[in-house]
Amino acid sequence: MFGTAMGKCPRPKVFKAYAELEMQLGEIDRCRKIYEKQVDIFQSDSEAWVMYAEFEGALGEQERARAIFEIAIGGSESQGLVLDMPERVWKAYIDFEVECREIERARSLYTRLLDKTKHVKVWASYAKFEAEQANEIKLARNLMEEAQAHFRKNEPELKEERRMLLETWLSIE
Repeated sequence: MFGTAMGKCPRPKVFKAYAELEMQLGEIDRCRKIYEKQVDIFQSDSEAWVMYAEFEGALGEQERARAIFEIAIGGSESQGLVLDMPERVWKAYIDFEVECREIERARSLYTRLLDKTKHVKVWASYAKFEAEQANEIKLARNLMEEAQAHFRKNEPELKEERRMLLETWLSIE
């Protein structure tokens, strides 16, 4: 029934329910095929990519999960794929690396993300991340100073963003 629904009227909820059922039955390979089909049909659906990667991560397949995250964020760059919420994929990927205790990988992801966007929320999140790491308050301070300098020099009209950075910094210290 689910297979017919996927073929005739593909909806994310159908894929999710089908994958959950197969997971309960212990059909891991079938779950993978369902997730693969979902991201193939709904290529711009960030949630589909995140669910697939988190599924692999929950199975202990960290390298598969990383590969899926990389396809989602890398594919959007190289194949002209436009994710509906790319920030959701980036956040899930960073959270995944933190959960795996791969702090250097998480730092690398934040750096890559800052190369793509200088959004205030990325700066703030990165600084909070560094502040949470043992003895890394100096790195957090440096990031906040770099962010302030960026907004002061490149986008001086964005005073609200600079205020948000200051509030973030005050909440960290």
